[in-house]
Amino acid sequence: MGLFKSAEDRRIERELRIRKGINSIRRNIRDLERNEKQYLEKARRAMRMGSQEQLRFLRSALQRTAIQKRAMERQLLNIETALQIKNQAEAHAEFATAMNSLSRSISEMFGATDFTRTQKEFERAMLRAQTMEERADLFLESSSSSLFGYEGTTDDLVTDEEIDRMIEDEVVAEESRSELDEAIDEGLAAVRKELGRD
Repeated sequence: MGLFKSAEDRRIERELRIRKGINSIRRNIRDLERNEKQYLEKARRAMRMGSQEQLRFLRSALQRTAIQKRAMERQLLNIETALQIKNQAEAHAEFATAMNSLSRSISEMFGATDFTRTQKEFERAMLRAQTMEERADLFLESSSSSLFGYEGTTDDLVTDEEIDRMIEDEVVAEESRSELDEAIDEGLAAVRKELGRD
């Protein structure tokens, strides 16, 4: 029955596929963020245990995960930008269709004499729509390397220093939490002791 679908049905199916793709990429980014947090926790544990071999492995896993996350974030940005351009192009097409109907309606009302003026107005409107399309095309051409040509560059690499900083930040945060927990326990013990005297 796909042969007999209307243009509107096909448009809706395309929109659904685009939305499904966007949601899938967002879900993948969330999964990678979750993996990153788990690797950080494991790296912190390996650092506490002094296991350099496991720490090297986890550092590598963190680096791969961070690179994948950046790539997915770029893909999401590319799709969202392309979707926005598509929506703008559809708006231009709707505008042209409306202008065409309007010019026909005006020419029918006022006869052939006003049709010349309507034709000029219509051509002017079409020129403006074409200018907008050319701007969109120019944008796509000028940004094609960042939009669709991403293969991973040295700028995208997550350095060992960045990974070490992530792990150290996690260790410092854990130590701060431990110190805070100890201070709270001591405060509670003092309160219990005071309450026991009363």
